[in-house]
Amino acid sequence: MNVTLRQLRAFTGVYRTRSITRAARELGITQSAASLLIQQLEVQLGVKLFDRSTRSVQPTLAADEAFHAAERMLSDALGLSRRMHDLAQARAGRVAFVASAGAASALLPQVLAKFRAGHPEIDIDMRDVAADDLVPRLIATDAEFAIGSVEGEFAEMTIETLTRGRLSAIGRRTADFAARRALTWDELAQLPTIAMRRETRIRMQIDQALGAQGKHLSPTYEVTLINTALAMTAQGLGLAILPATMLPADQFPTLIARPLIRPAITRPVSLLQHQGRTLSPAAQAFVATARMVLAGP
Repeated sequence: MNVTLRQLRAFTGVYRTRSITRAARELGITQSAASLLIQQLEVQLGVKLFDRSTRSVQPTLAADEAFHAAERMLSDALGLSRRMHDLAQARAGRVAFVASAGAASALLPQVLAKFRAGHPEIDIDMRDVAADDLVPRLIATDAEFAIGSVEGEFAEMTIETLTRGRLSAIGRRTADFAARRALTWDELAQLPTIAMRRETRIRMQIDQALGAQGKHLSPTYEVTLINTALAMTAQGLGLAILPATMLPADQFPTLIARPLIRPAITRPVSLLQHQGRTLSPAAQAFVATARMVLAGP
């Protein structure tokens, strides 16, 4: 039995108005089309729904039984239609994604605030993880995409650079440090420093770039988390060696970044997606916001 929504609309319209002519007018169809829809529905249901005369249309007991069920079905269909429309227009839904701890701390709060202002009804599920866990968590969970720093290529993944951060010396805003336009790695070697541990990707990149020029980094302190390095720097324990993009100015207003040169090293922050998978409308809207905010002025 294939009852259609058009048949149900015709039925409920005639039931309410007690007139095929008026129901047809409300539905924007001809009287004969409305009458045919009622006849088709009666055949498919196997019951007579209306007693018709030249002057009136009277519902049968079967119609009384069917009316409320038909109303619920139409209401459910309308609700589904509205829900799908809201999803398509990114006015509802859920965004689940993975972010590296550094990106989640320094870059994404501004993206989240911008997105929330424009899409207040969308639920956001951000999972912040260590940089090395970014791709495994994207593969193993229901996250639609990931944002963070990665190197190389990954099977069945697309990688798009959203922004690049230059490796910098981050220190307190003292007169001497603020007056510097840049620091060389040789100059940095004469100062107390805070670097990420050797097993982290950012440290591997630094060691590889310096090694190619016969240089070696011997930091005063080594840490695992970016926020730890920044907090130690804020206490005057040394200069943190991090991409400038990893310095959240609102959280650490006393710190400033100065680029490191000879060599200059940059580190991308990228968007990772499953190849061949379409993002939900909500996720598409979030990614568009991230692209806009992280592109900068």
